[in-house]
Amino acid sequence: MERLPRNHTVSRIGRFLVRPSRPTVDRYLAATLRESFGEPGCPLCRMLEGKERRALEAILWEQVNDPATADRLAAARGFCWEHTWALVPAGAAVHSHLGVAILLERLLRDAFRSGPARNGLARWLRPLAPCPVCEWLGQAEKTLVSATTQLVQQDPSLVYRQPGLLCRPHATALAGLLSDFPWTAWHERAEQERVSWSPLELLQHDVGRRPWYVPRPAALPAVCPHCLTEPPGHDRRWSWLRALWQPPLADCSLEVCLGHAAANDQAVPWYEELAALLDDVAAFIAAHDYRFRGTLNLAQRGSWLRALARLVGTVPAAGPHEQAQRMTV
Repeated sequence: MERLPRNHTVSRIGRFLVRPSRPTVDRYLAATLRESFGEPGCPLCRMLEGKERRALEAILWEQVNDPATADRLAAARGFCWEHTWALVPAGAAVHSHLGVAILLERLLRDAFRSGPARNGLARWLRPLAPCPVCEWLGQAEKTLVSATTQLVQQDPSLVYRQPGLLCRPHATALAGLLSDFPWTAWHERAEQERVSWSPLELLQHDVGRRPWYVPRPAALPAVCPHCLTEPPGHDRRWSWLRALWQPPLADCSLEVCLGHAAANDQAVPWYEELAALLDDVAAFIAAHDYRFRGTLNLAQRGSWLRALARLVGTVPAAGPHEQAQRMTV
């Protein structure tokens, strides 16, 4: 058998080694994405909703008393407005509104120690770290968008022939990474299906996934009066809040949230009101001890919900993370 020259063999091996490798999607992730495209709705929104719910449920089920979690939430001043209110269904899912109360009591007591001066509260309201759930979901969304981009490169029909249809924000994100994104086919498919969608389905397609929980003042034991007069924003949270808005009842208690208490020039007894709320939350927590023999009054039973509104406000405007976003715009 004729033998090839040594330099020829080395040259062939060298060309093989320097050949650029095509990026590949994790097989499990690719299969999960294709499966998600097999159901109606935006497949990426659906996967992010699942990740968000599992994260919050895991925190309430496993990490309420974890020192590292407590330190991280203390630095972040809790969660953002959306994920603070998401603790309502997350707590119901794991049967742990006690866990919600413990997390909130810890954060509000930290805020209480910053007072009674209003400038001390304003300093406390500046988070030192991002919302941990937002940070994790942001990384997950980048991974999902990147993986979907690679799948669409292999099969462009994925975005317009499957039961699932990307929402406008995610289609726009993919188009920013993929120069030959099939915009026309995607748009035609969306226009064909819009006629059969409900108003909420139209909103989800146009602005993105619905928050897990949208507070409705009519169902809350207390609301912030300053939140009710905030000019509405134009992001996804505000869009869903406007669509599902229910005004507060006439006898609803008015309690100023921390963000508006720090910004209000008028005399607001936030320190005394927060002390009273902390007493109610402490009673709610104590009632879950098997040795508890008393009864809770109405304010104490709803104290954990009032604590949510006190920490981040009724609307996405005055919470620590929302104020930080305003200052960086």
